[in-house]
Amino acid sequence: MGKKEQIDRENISPSSHEFWDEFYETGEGKGDSYEWYVTFNQLRPHLVKLVKDKDKLLHIGCGNSLLAEDLIEETPTLSLEIISMDVCENAIARMNDRTAKLSNQRVKSSLQYIVGDATDTKYQDQEFDGIIDKGTLDACLSTLDFECGENEIVMKMVCEMHRVLKSKGFFIVLSRNTLLEQYFYISGDDLNWSLKTIELTTPSNKGKGITQVNYIYLLEKD
Repeated sequence: MGKKEQIDRENISPSSHEFWDEFYETGEGKGDSYEWYVTFNQLRPHLVKLVKDKDKLLHIGCGNSLLAEDLIEETPTLSLEIISMDVCENAIARMNDRTAKLSNQRVKSSLQYIVGDATDTKYQDQEFDGIIDKGTLDACLSTLDFECGENEIVMKMVCEMHRVLKSKGFFIVLSRNTLLEQYFYISGDDLNWSLKTIELTTPSNKGKGITQVNYIYLLEKD
């Protein structure tokens, strides 16, 4: 690898597709699975109680997370359909390979992994009963330059999630960025939902006894 190529990689913004292609190809996400921020068990008390039988759910920016698979396994009495979406073809290809090998037919038939852009999903209005995001909006807020003004990508994504979410549906967002909260209000004139913010404190990987504060933004569409 040449020095110039190495420098270029180091200067790719986390808000770009190229950053995540690299992350899932040769970075920390190159393994069988990678979970952002928290494990499913840590999120479970806040997520499982939101889902209902026959719900159609969308998980944006899924990467190679096992969240959808874990949620299906955790709700054996419910019939759910979960579509997991990411812009990274390599991550989605690996998840489809994994799903094809699952022996549990109930779990297997409930999962779908697709390549797609959460700012322009191509789905119908009010198609989903619930939407899950674990760090995707945070990634879009991450730039190599000082963030000033309004982030158009985040605004577009928030509006798209509002569009495809059914009335009374939930949008659960896991974040570590307190600046994100404002975007649920300023991204569009017709955003009609209620917001509850929950602090979720988890052990940090930075050392023993150190904790990390995560924010769960729980929205319900009017």
